[in-house]
Amino acid sequence: MKRIFILNSVIQFILLFGLWLLLSGHYDPTHILMGLFSCLLVTLLNLRLRKYYYFKEELKDTEAKIKGIAPGRIRILRLFFYIPWLIWQIVISSLQVAYAVLRPKMPIDPALIRFKTKLPNLESKVILGNSITLTPGTITIRIEGDEFLVHALMDVSQTGILDGSLPTEVAKLYERTPEQVVQQVEIIKSSAEI
Repeated sequence: MKRIFILNSVIQFILLFGLWLLLSGHYDPTHILMGLFSCLLVTLLNLRLRKYYYFKEELKDTEAKIKGIAPGRIRILRLFFYIPWLIWQIVISSLQVAYAVLRPKMPIDPALIRFKTKLPNLESKVILGNSITLTPGTITIRIEGDEFLVHALMDVSQTGILDGSLPTEVAKLYERTPEQVVQQVEIIKSSAEI
């Protein structure tokens, strides 16, 4: 377990430093040393943060991993399908939001969507919440257990959640054939219903 922890930290440092070099565009000794120092500092601070568990489910996942069960094992090959699919969804949603905003009537009809998911672990819920937020026209407001609260700008922004396509794609990152992922969908149009 400790070996994996160290390996993860080394990989994190390498990725951070590579990103530093890519974004800075300066390869003189001063900038390289500042990058090394900054990335090392962030990696060391993150080492201390990773020792604490902030969610009960995260602690259960870690206990299961110690016992030899891997509840959060992501399917890497599926990830190569999911990322382009998500980028395509972001492009489509961007065009829909731009079209709605540029039309004189502005067909914006905001609503809150409350739904429950049957995702396998905390990581998958975080991926779903971030994917919803990355898609223009929607933002994840709250994740509590299996319940999500999402704000949608207009009706067309809700479709990925209502038809279950976005949560199902996230579930496929962990399972080959997920069951019905979205349950108990409720659309809230007024603040009194919250």
